Amino acid sequence: MRYQEAYELIDIAVAEGKIAYPISPSLKEIFFDQILEETALRVVKKRDSESFSTSGKSYIFTNANITEQVYKVELDKTDVPFVPESSIISNVSDDDVSKIGYYLKTDVSTGSISAITGDSPTVVTSASHGLSTGDYVLFSEIKGHYVTATKASHLNGKRLVVTYVSDTQFSVAIDSSSGTTAYDSGGVWEKDNKSIYLTKNPDSGDTLNVFYYAKPEPKNNISSRIDLPNQLIPSAIHRTIAHFLDLGGQLQMGSGHRGLAEKLELTYVETSRAKEPMPHIIPNPMQSFVTTRNGSIGNLTGADD
Repeated sequence: MRYQEAYELIDIAVAEGKIAYPISPSLKEIFFDQILEETALRVVKKRDSESFSTSGKSYIFTNANITEQVYKVELDKTDVPFVPESSIISNVSDDDVSKIGYYLKTDVSTGSISAITGDSPTVVTSASHGLSTGDYVLFSEIKGHYVTATKASHLNGKRLVVTYVSDTQFSVAIDSSSGTTAYDSGGVWEKDNKSIYLTKNPDSGDTLNVFYYAKPEPKNNISSRIDLPNQLIPSAIHRTIAHFLDLGGQLQMGSGHRGLAEKLELTYVETSRAKEPMPHIIPNPMQSFVTTRNGSIGNLTGADD
């Protein structure tokens, strides 16, 4: 199913619900797209990974679908345990750290936008931005600067790597040189360096593999395919309808749609994961024990085969 078809189904249901306040297309898209991502991360748990050649303690994720739902980290095929950042003591020698661990961190700062060029690459003007080449930023609230034919924003909602141009300008690898409606006003960027940190320096040239549950594929426009199993798309639609009904004070009707969504998700989980190992539920050491003892992670009874 495409986004356009899902939006149309939401429009029909909202009209039937006789909600007193108007629902703009942008508001509908914001809520549905957010619920879609939450459903994908909570129910589908699509897996992905990113690898780094080690050199130092910190590594910035470059995959656009990265989330903080990391379920496994390996250093040259050896499991690396998670360590809370709050337990890290600064200025400690590697010799005093007995075992290597990892923690996740997102470096955040924000800035306002005063101009955007229609070029390739696209150049953004932002006073004293403080960004460096290789940093990642998320864009929002930009008026104008969209594809004229489809109205799709070149930058809003996207996480892009920046290249330093000057103290007041940086560029992103977006071609907006033709078919673009000019920048109007506004716009905010948010630094979004999602990184993994190690508690001590690994050997240089090792392979660090990070496995995580990924975001769904991003929407380019309303004709884009929804990156969710067909069984779960109605669930996201029902949850969106329930949200608008709740806001309109029709709690009973909203509860009915939410109940349908929960049943659809439960059915999907029961049918799709009946014999699937769940590394986010069973810790890695326990998986290894169960697999070694019984020959299969599917046997959780403790009895020998």
